[in-house]
Amino acid sequence: MKKIVYTVGTIIVGTFLLGLTYYYYVWNEHGDEQQNSIAVAEQEYGISEVMDINHYYGSYAAYDVIHAKKEGEERIIFVPLDKNGDLQMIDGKEGWDRNKVKQYVRQELSPDRLVSIRLGLEKFRETSPFIPVWEIVYEDSGSQYTFHYIRYDDGTHFKTYKMKKS
Repeated sequence: MKKIVYTVGTIIVGTFLLGLTYYYYVWNEHGDEQQNSIAVAEQEYGISEVMDINHYYGSYAAYDVIHAKKEGEERIIFVPLDKNGDLQMIDGKEGWDRNKVKQYVRQELSPDRLVSIRLGLEKFRETSPFIPVWEIVYEDSGSQYTFHYIRYDDGTHFKTYKMKKS
């Protein structure tokens, strides 16, 4: 009986430690990638202050999206996670801000539940150039997710995907 208790206890503790190690590894790797992206943005564009950084996994590439200041002006820098991709910087004041996108969602889309609003880069087709877009994810009719993309600069419709909930 004692052998069974020790064996089960060892398995439980081992599984817990393995899970904890994996969790720690994944989150530290994520933080290291973001620090590398910030270093690249500082080197290439001379940014002075990082206000926010997020991952964006697009249809054709993945990016770290850095909201930063350069010479007192707000800039948005897209650093590709793939080393073969190109960096891109846009003016943070020339496009729609998050509040304007939220207003657009309320007036034009009327979702059941808004899941997220993220800035990213997308292509219309594989051969098209990357365009800054707002990705709006929401639940519609309780049975599907809608991925609605609008252009960052003027808010015009870019593309829409729908995915049924399983």
